[in-house]
Parts: sequence; C-alpha cells; structure tokens
Amino acid sequence: LKDNFSLINNNDFLKNLNKIIESLNKNKLLLQFMKVCPIPNYYFEKNFIKIRNEILNQIYNLNFKKIYLKFLISLSAQCFLNEYVYSETDEEIFKINKINERIKNNINTKKINDLEILILSCYSPLYNFDWCNKINPSNYLEETFILQYKNYNEEKKNIRKIKSIAEINDSVSMKVKNQYEENPYPRWTNLGLSIEARVIKEVIGDINLNINLKKINFSENAEILIAGCGTGQHAITTASKYKNAEIFALDLSFNSLAYAKRKAEELNCKNINFIQGDLLDLKKLNKKFDIIESVGVLHHMANPQMGWKTLTDCLKKDALMLIGLYSEKAREKIANVRETIDNLKIKTTKKNIINFRKDIFESKNTQWDSIKYSTDFYSTSGVRDLLFHVQEHRFTIQKISEYLQKLNLVFLGFEDTYVIERYKKVYNKPNDLYNLNKWEEFEKINPRIFSGMYQFWCKKFEK
Repeated sequence: LKDNFSLINNNDFLKNLNKIIESLNKNKLLLQFMKVCPIPNYYFEKNFIKIRNEILNQIYNLNFKKIYLKFLISLSAQCFLNEYVYSETDEEIFKINKINERIKNNINTKKINDLEILILSCYSPLYNFDWCNKINPSNYLEETFILQYKNYNEEKKNIRKIKSIAEINDSVSMKVKNQYEENPYPRWTNLGLSIEARVIKEVIGDINLNINLKKINFSENAEILIAGCGTGQHAITTASKYKNAEIFALDLSFNSLAYAKRKAEELNCKNINFIQGDLLDLKKLNKKFDIIESVGVLHHMANPQMGWKTLTDCLKKDALMLIGLYSEKAREKIANVRETIDNLKIKTTKKNIINFRKDIFESKNTQWDSIKYSTDFYSTSGVRDLLFHVQEHRFTIQKISEYLQKLNLVFLGFEDTYVIERYKKVYNKPNDLYNLNKWEEFEKINPRIFSGMYQFWCKKFEK
C-alpha cells in the first residue's frame, strides 16, 4: 500500500494513475474497509484527496474504464461516511458544478456515464442532486445509490413514524437538537452485537459491580431507557444484550432517530421504541425503568444535575443507571482548542469546520497532535461533536461524587474493563474498585485514562 501511495508523490503520478488504481483494486481489505467506517489516518486521507482530484481532472479521458468504477465505489462510500470532510479546491468545485450541469442537460439521453455520477458522489451525496430520482442506476451504481439515495429517502419516511413526548422549550436543548439535525452523530455501518441475549442478572454479573444481585428482583420483561440514543449504536447494542427487554430510545434529533430506526430494521432489531423529545420531559412518558443508560448526554445539557435528577426520578426500586460524562483532565487539550475556536469567533459552518481541521493538520503546534489521533477528527459530525459542540461541561471525580451525594445515589463501579485492569495493577484490595478517592489519585497519575469518558454504574441509596 505504501508503495502504491509513494507513486502519488512521484513526478510521473499522472502517467501512473492506471497502475496505482489497478494495484489499489487488488487490495480487497482496503476497498472493503473504505466502505465500513471513516479511516482515521491523515496519510490515507492525503492520498485519497490526490487520487480523487486526479480522477476528476481526467474524467473524460478514462473512457469508462471498469478499474476506476471499482475504486470509485469504495472512495465514494468513504467520502459519504466521513461526511465529505476532505478539503477541496475552488477548481474542483468548478469542475464538479460543470459535470452536474452536464448531467442535468443530458438526463434524458444516454450521454451520461457511471464515472461522472460516481465522481460527483465523492464530493457530495447523491440525494443532494435534483436529477437523482430520474436516474435508473446501472448494476455498477446500485450499491452507491442504496447508500447515498435510497437510505436517505427511507430515513425521511421514518421521521413521520417517530412520536414526540412534547415540544422542546429549553433553549440549550433546542441548540443541541439543531446541531444533531444537521449532523447526526455518528454515521456508522456495522456493530458487534451479542450472539445471544441474556437476562439482566447474567449481563450485570459480568461487570463486577458493588451490589448483591441475589437481593435484586428485576422484572422478567425489563424496560430499559437509553436517554440520548443518537444514531442508535447504543440502543441497538443494548437491545441485543438483554433477554425479553423492551428498549425506549429517546433523542432530541429526528434525523438521528430516523437513522437509528433504519439501522434497527436493517439488523432485525424489533424491541426498540424510538421517541423524540427532551430528557427534561421524561416524566410525561409516565414510566419507570429497570435500567437507565445515558452516555455522553448530560454534559451537553444546560444543567447536567437537573437532567440527572430527571433520570433518577424515573428509576424503579432496585433499578440501575449507567452514566457517561466527559473528564476535565482527559479533555484538557480539546478544551484548549475549543477556547481557541471561541476566541477566533469561528462560526460553525461546514466550510469553517473543514478549513479549521486543515489548519490543525498543517500546524506545527505539537500540543494539538493528540487531536489528530482522535477517530472523531475524521468525519464532519465527529469534528463538530469534538470541537464545535454548542454546549459542553467537563467533570472531575470529585464533582461526580458531589452529584451522587446530592441525588442520593450510590457509586457501583466503572464500566470500562481496560481502565479497570490498569487500575487493579495499582490498587488491588477488594473494595478499591469502588473507592472514588483512590480513583481520583489514579487519574492524577494517568490524566488520559478516561479519554473515553467516565462510564460508571449507580443506583438509588437504600435507607
């Protein structure tokens, strides 16, 4: 692969284009990987940008070569999955517009070839082109049309099927909703689902929490709330994990829920109720839950404590709650970048996001290096969520401890097995796992250990 990419920086790149594409097509793993998720690597990105540009330049000299179709189908999928986060020049935009006009003018003739449509789909999703519904896709284009056109229309139909709790009144919730309507996050393809669903006690028993499961009686038909389900990864994973469980998946964004609903149907996951609404209005559902899971949500609210209290009020007796919150220490460098964006008064537009991202890649400022290795940095919605989010709070273990006390909740243990194994090498007494003071000491020595959020279980304190 490196040999292929090294030819791109060669003076004979234009002459080598056929050779490069032929070689890349032989790498079946690469072509498949490009269809699965955004590839979080700038070395790949730089080379894909150059190849995309050169195919665009030579589009009418390629004579409809099948080798280019095969590669462009994968490149188109990669660009769609990363939400067109690759930078583009004014010259590229001009050429794309010319091809678009040509297709519009020739829509009723046979003068359009698949390469033209595929190269356009590497710069913008097909659903953005008003001529798309007039195209009868060839066998070569079918996969791209499903990904970039058919799925989109299916999601639009799903929106009409999703019920709302109530109209959103909170101003911050409204801003967060708008963000995720514009950029549902994340846009995912595959999930590693549980092979066989198990009862709650068996699943929870694997987590090593500070509770006596024998004393807890979970309902046989458990009701589980995913508060802030986004595009459905969390809800679908949970639905596949618990036996005889009914999942209630709540989110602010209709577009995120529509994506989640489509993926659930695709994966034949039938035990999820998708609901649109604000977490603050949960009481209007008039339900209590056996388990509530809310990961990556409370820190995007105007008042996280109020949101957390609303969740606590919806717990049944003996019910468990999984919470995920940003760590102040782990996100220190991200906070610095967010501050820079605020100071520069950069407005949140797609163009600004792409340009700022490009500046970070080209910057010699080493303090931003860790940002470049974040998987979120390789998709438009990911960058927006990471650096341009309309609302973000960060927590310390001490602050979490204070919140637990105020809400009359008991800490039961962290979720991440990697983090736990690292911790146990330092603190190995039986009760150390549940001692937040020791966890605070551990984080001071390992400030990036909670880069994936504090994810922990808790329950109501029993008097």
